[in-house]
Amino acid sequence: MRKLLFLLFILPLSACFDADLDFVVHDDENATMIANMKMGADFYGMIAATGEDPCEDGVGTQNDDGSFNCLVEETDTIDSLIAEMEEEGQDAEESSGVNPNQGVMIERLEGPFIKLTFDLVEMKETASDTGIEPSMMAMMLQEMKGHRIRMTITGEEIVETNGQLSNDGKTAEITIPLTAMLQSDDSLPDEFVTIVRTE
Repeated sequence: MRKLLFLLFILPLSACFDADLDFVVHDDENATMIANMKMGADFYGMIAATGEDPCEDGVGTQNDDGSFNCLVEETDTIDSLIAEMEEEGQDAEESSGVNPNQGVMIERLEGPFIKLTFDLVEMKETASDTGIEPSMMAMMLQEMKGHRIRMTITGEEIVETNGQLSNDGKTAEITIPLTAMLQSDDSLPDEFVTIVRTE
């Protein structure tokens, strides 16, 4: 899960992929993170050529067209997930390295509530700092058209969110077009923030 989250937030801008990231809060104690990423044949080939396994924490499947699916599912206690992210963040800071859980924060609030934050600033900053020539930019935008990252958070009740709320009030969702990583998109917030009632 950590490597896949890392890829989603700092992957090369030339990558074409679709990704679904779902966070399910079962109760006040337990949660499940599910990530399903489909990489284009070129992107997968680039990673495979380095000898790295982009799906070492999950189940990977190569498709007939050369594309690659990676499904990662992890169920743990909420407190363990919080501790893991805090520990890795501290280790990365001390070593001047990178945090594999970059862009994700889980916090307990007073009462049976947790707050989940997905930081989207990294994506937006990458988009503004590409330095890509206009002709190449147009080509990349065309390749990325129609591809997206979709994030959902599901629980007993969504108390607050800046994403789209489902009709039953149990799921918050945001969809990020990959083209938003290359173009300034004022509709894309700096963070996807959701507060969930756990019981």
